[in-house]
Amino acid sequence: MTFFMDLNRILVPIDGSKKSFQALDRAITLAGFTHGQVTCLHVIPHVLEGGPRTKAFDKQIKEDGDIVLKKASKRAGNKNVKFTTKLLRGSPSHVTLHLAKSGKFDHIVMSSTGSGSASGDMIGSVSNYILQKSKIPVYLIK
Repeated sequence: MTFFMDLNRILVPIDGSKKSFQALDRAITLAGFTHGQVTCLHVIPHVLEGGPRTKAFDKQIKEDGDIVLKKASKRAGNKNVKFTTKLLRGSPSHVTLHLAKSGKFDHIVMSSTGSGSASGDMIGSVSNYILQKSKIPVYLIK
């Protein structure tokens, strides 16, 4: 039972891919053992100031991010877990590591691949970076 003792604050970065939602499901299950907290993170890119097209693009990626997080909240439902979401801007790998540290998370649970080009037995670039640089345990869901 000691394995579950430190699963109180879990960070789950998701990109909207099927695999990332599977990682979220696993994190919710793990946090349920300790009545823990899951924070679901979706990172969108910075969009430089520009004209109407740029503003429309920025609005669209923010709306898309909100949709991803609403789906995540729906999946969390009433699973005996405190669930929060965050929509942040920047590089997914850097933002995830910064939030993991500043938010005092116990673990990161994420998919081994996301919406990028990695497939099969490969590990995605974001997952690989976080796995290499994280100071807390990282669980990759294949």
